[in-house]
Amino acid sequence: MGISIAEFRTALEEYGAERLPDGIGTRFSVPVPCFNVNGVIFKHSGSYYIVKRGEAVPDEVMDRAMAEFGEKHPGGRNYWWGEIHSVEGILTLASMLDGKYSKELVNELTNRTYKKLLECSLIQENVDLPERVHKPNMEKLFRKVSEFDNAVNPFMADYDMKDPEEYFNRVRIAVDVAKDDTLFAALSIYGKSFQTNHDIDSDGWYFTATADVQKNRKNGFITIGHLYNNGNDHRPVDEWVWVNYKTNRHTYHSDPTDIRLTISLSTGLAWTDSDGRHTAPVSDEQIRIMIIHMNEVIKKLHKRAIRYMITR
Repeated sequence: MGISIAEFRTALEEYGAERLPDGIGTRFSVPVPCFNVNGVIFKHSGSYYIVKRGEAVPDEVMDRAMAEFGEKHPGGRNYWWGEIHSVEGILTLASMLDGKYSKELVNELTNRTYKKLLECSLIQENVDLPERVHKPNMEKLFRKVSEFDNAVNPFMADYDMKDPEEYFNRVRIAVDVAKDDTLFAALSIYGKSFQTNHDIDSDGWYFTATADVQKNRKNGFITIGHLYNNGNDHRPVDEWVWVNYKTNRHTYHSDPTDIRLTISLSTGLAWTDSDGRHTAPVSDEQIRIMIIHMNEVIKKLHKRAIRYMITR
């Protein structure tokens, strides 16, 4: 997943590193935070990793940092060639450079970093729902969509959430939020065979989840999305849900059991093509299909993630 600008900034602020003036990202030309740790300058690339400038990190320190994660050479989850890809990775390296490393310190700072990021109101609060079509056969779908949203982002549901350090051995999260007044937040929850995303910005918001499944003795995957576009990007205003089931994620060839279905919650129309050129009023059978697949994904998210993240 990499490390976001907000994760990098918050982690080194919690650590207490010397803040330098913002620089420009090495991969994307955007303002990025920069910090000095014992002569080594760390700056964000602007995409998903950190780069090092200034003094070189001694080889023995780099080797020791990688060894803490069982990485014998760059290319693992935390360190690549000249890059740092995780909150734990940057906190481990920084504290080793300062001669005060301990696993307990890194765990504490990682936990504080994510707790602070998750305080963002855009992540904690339910999204404002737009006007929807009022049809009797849609009401059950509306309720299921709300349940799906809470499974994608359990932080906005009525749960008592554990501290991140209590579930990081089972489930990982990634967070990015704007430091200024920009309307932007992104949350990902991921683990073995699943990933969720909840993003919100000035153009709207979306919830998506992908999970590996087995159906009719075939390994496949389901992706479900709930999206709202408010028209700021000059596209039509709409709220819709979609499901895409494929028997094999590694091929573009269709299988008779593959499913593609989109339902507009604003208009009550549905379509099965990729561009929505052929729409028709949603049928009871299409609503049933959508709810069946939503139920399957919700169940898997509770089993693979949420049960580890909430108190009993």
